[in-house]
Amino acid sequence: MTDISIRLSRVDSQAALQQVDRALNRLGSDDELTIVMEAADAHQSEEISNLLAKHHFDFQPVGSHNGNNYILKARRKTKI
Repeated sequence: MTDISIRLSRVDSQAALQQVDRALNRLGSDDELTIVMEAADAHQSEEISNLLAKHHFDFQPVGSHNGNNYILKARRKTKI
């Protein structure tokens, strides 16, 4: 099981989408991806959410305890 965590400094950039895409391609069926960004950038995370959905990932937004970070936890959708 491999868990990958990435921190995005600019959520709305093409480089951020490429970084997430590269991480998704490295994940197996039981792996989890954690994406961390500034809480102030949460409203710009739609493109990342769309990328996760395109790659068939379930994801859940999580706030940090101090309120400074917005976190997306993502796993591949299980096949039924």
